[in-house]
Amino acid sequence: MSYQLHEQHHQGAHQDPEAVYSQQANGNTQSHGYPQEPQQLHHGGYNHNPDQSKGMGYVPPPQGHHQHHGPQKWEHGLCGCFDECGVCCTGWWCPCILFGRTRYRLHNPTMGGYSCCNGGCMGYAALCTCLPPFNFILGLMQRSEIRRKYNLEGSGCGDCCKTFCCGCCALIQDENEVVSRTKRAQTMGGGYQAPNGMHYGP
Repeated sequence: MSYQLHEQHHQGAHQDPEAVYSQQANGNTQSHGYPQEPQQLHHGGYNHNPDQSKGMGYVPPPQGHHQHHGPQKWEHGLCGCFDECGVCCTGWWCPCILFGRTRYRLHNPTMGGYSCCNGGCMGYAALCTCLPPFNFILGLMQRSEIRRKYNLEGSGCGDCCKTFCCGCCALIQDENEVVSRTKRAQTMGGGYQAPNGMHYGP
């Protein structure tokens, strides 16, 4: 018995290497428990696996859905002076007060501490009194600021023509536009909330 085992071991040690290679090529390596890797396509000398390049959760980006955020249209027209009666009367009879109010609202949406005789109002009144032909300059600067802040359509040339030819209508339009957009921003953002002070325990 020991002689037969020695012969079998001796024959296995001198087995033809080509036969061993052919057995491995025929799939005998699966008996050792090693999984076979999936075959990959060869493109130009490199392995290409679309699953590895895209990943399991790959979703191609939609085409043709590019959004362009261009200038917005004015909600109140230049000729809509009678949308708000109080604003219209203030713009025609006291444009300096309306200018100061709009300018204050731009920098203080809550209108806290507002006074009709503020710096904007006094500056506009002084310019109208001392240099009447150049009173449109402040209105032009304010209108350009409003367009930049709310991304409204228009141009510097158009602002100059409107404030020079019909300054009161431009001031009324500016006030109505800033009021409506400020109210919308406060509604969407929940309004202004003052920060809570520090509370100490008893």
